Amino acid sequence: MVVGGEVLGVAAVPLGEIASMGSLVVGSRRAGFPLRSEWLRLKVSAMQAGLACREIRELNDLRPPADTRMEKPTGAALAESEWRLNLIINTIPAMAWSATPDGMLDFCNQHFLDFVGLSSSEILGLGFYRIFHPDDMPHLLAAWQEIMASKRVREIDGRIRRADGEYRWFTLRQNPLRDPSGKVAKWYGVVLDIEDRKRAEEALKEARSALVASEQNLRLIVDSLPVLAWVARPDGTAEFVNRRWAEYAGVEAEQILEWGFLNFYHPDDVAGMVETWKDALETRDRMDLKGRIRRFDGEYRWFYFSGRKITDANGVVRWVGANVDFEDLQRAEDALKASEQRLKLIIDTIPVMAWSSEPDGYVDFFSKNLLDFCGLRYEDVVGEGYSRMFHPEDLDYMLRRWERVRSIKRGEEIDARVRRSDGEYRWFTFRQSPLLDANGDVVKWYGALIDIEDRKRAEDELRQSQNELARVARMTTLGELAVSIAHEVNQPLMAIVTDAGTCMRWLDEAQFDATRARQAAERVVREGHRAGEIVAGIRALARKAPARMAPMDLHQAIRDVLLVLNGEFRRRGVDAGFDVGQQPLTVLGDRTQLQQVLLNLLMNSVEAMADTEQAGKRLTICSTAREDGFGEVSVIDTGTGVERNDLDRIFDAFFSTKPGGIGMGLSICRSIVEAHGGTVSARNDVPRGSIFSFTVPLAVGAME
Repeated sequence: MVVGGEVLGVAAVPLGEIASMGSLVVGSRRAGFPLRSEWLRLKVSAMQAGLACREIRELNDLRPPADTRMEKPTGAALAESEWRLNLIINTIPAMAWSATPDGMLDFCNQHFLDFVGLSSSEILGLGFYRIFHPDDMPHLLAAWQEIMASKRVREIDGRIRRADGEYRWFTLRQNPLRDPSGKVAKWYGVVLDIEDRKRAEEALKEARSALVASEQNLRLIVDSLPVLAWVARPDGTAEFVNRRWAEYAGVEAEQILEWGFLNFYHPDDVAGMVETWKDALETRDRMDLKGRIRRFDGEYRWFYFSGRKITDANGVVRWVGANVDFEDLQRAEDALKASEQRLKLIIDTIPVMAWSSEPDGYVDFFSKNLLDFCGLRYEDVVGEGYSRMFHPEDLDYMLRRWERVRSIKRGEEIDARVRRSDGEYRWFTFRQSPLLDANGDVVKWYGALIDIEDRKRAEDELRQSQNELARVARMTTLGELAVSIAHEVNQPLMAIVTDAGTCMRWLDEAQFDATRARQAAERVVREGHRAGEIVAGIRALARKAPARMAPMDLHQAIRDVLLVLNGEFRRRGVDAGFDVGQQPLTVLGDRTQLQQVLLNLLMNSVEAMADTEQAGKRLTICSTAREDGFGEVSVIDTGTGVERNDLDRIFDAFFSTKPGGIGMGLSICRSIVEAHGGTVSARNDVPRGSIFSFTVPLAVGAME
């Protein structure tokens, strides 16, 4: 819109839904008028203006309400006055009424009628009772009768049904109009809505009930606590004690209040307890102490006193606290200390070197015997300091084994050397046992060090004897195989002689052939190596040397033994099979001793097939690297097998199933294998024959 040469933005908003009262028009020179926020304000302003106009129109059209009185006044002035009064009564926002001296309702204003949604003819007389809640009728009727009889006014509360059927609380007020003689000529009154007040009163009542119940519950809880609860003032006097306190002392609570509680403390404890109490009142916010309190039967029992200073919601400072009976606990602690002292005396006295540690391996106890043996102090070995007592060569092994024991939560024996106070190292076995809780978790480790120096020396001597016996057994076996061995050595020697003669013949001038001479010479070299290998294998089996653990190819050791036994196999008609290709099986062991085990097992299998038909003599050697870190070798034959009752003792010393046998071969095999950390076993095969197996640890990296 253009006004006076200027462009105006104009907005028109209707007053009312259909603009029956006009429109609100607003203009602005600003571009973009009106904005969204300004448009919303205009709509609100138009609505407010419309409401104002509607109220003015309604007031202008208002007509005085009908005069519902039974008797019409006479006289123009009186009629005008009554009409105005009637207009006021029907217009005021209050529910007004009047009744005859006998209680018959003869008038109620328009506000009253609008609220109950009834006409005057429906509630005048005794019809007004229908607007009250049925549950309130008896007491309302009785109260109204009593008011009319006594002519004394009072408020009556009751529920009145609104036009929509909802009941709301109201208070009924009345006042009598008396004639000159004092008789009631008319009753006038109002009905005031007190629904909100009633709800507030009900909420307050519920809150008070809840508060009383809460206080009662709190008092019940405090009185039921299995402690002597108390509240004290800032000066230290007792303001409150619970029922348990009074029952414990066997007196009324009043006798404990103020400073009365001191009368129940042990005389020897009062001075120190009062000093601690006063110091806490002056300088601290907490108080903790121990003391004895006299029970109703005269017995003094130990209590733990704990208190704390608080400031309540009203800003009042108080001390609250409780005294906890720990007499039984104190006795148990005293008994435990005495028991620990006796146990410590026993441990320090018996000839055992005991120790204990936390679940993580932190050593927290060493017996006196152990400390005296090592010549160390407790401070030197506590925690991880114990490592200084072990031989440097054994320390890494011992620590790794100790870590494994903690991880599996099961004790194992660990052998290591411990330094004595004079510097000498002696062999000990390190034993440990876990204390587990209900969940299977370790609570504590307990253990002992057992001196095994003499046992170790005896084992070394026994091992030397076993080595010597094993060598004798090998030599005996080699003696028994002398014919076969001689035949095996003789074969390559005869071949060498033959090939050497052939070579010389081809070198003769008459029939010189360099190529054939060279081939004959190569056969001489090959047969010479073969003879050397046979002799080397025999020398290895016959040599006398201490056991030496080192990584070795178990497959090659098996091949060397088979090379020595090939002649014996052919002589006895045994078909021996061992084919694992060129892949090595590297184990940790002594080559000579393990070859002895193989030699014994193979010869036992050959002898077990002595009565087997020629075509059925089959000997199979199998080997494998197991996932548990061991290499396993099995010797399988088709012989007669082992009697079931003999399987459990076939590896015992001096037990033999062969006529004339001394029973040492398999016993030596078991000793050798177990010295390597492995196992040996025997079982029968199906349909016939037997399987002898032994295991030895794989060398590091053999599983990769």
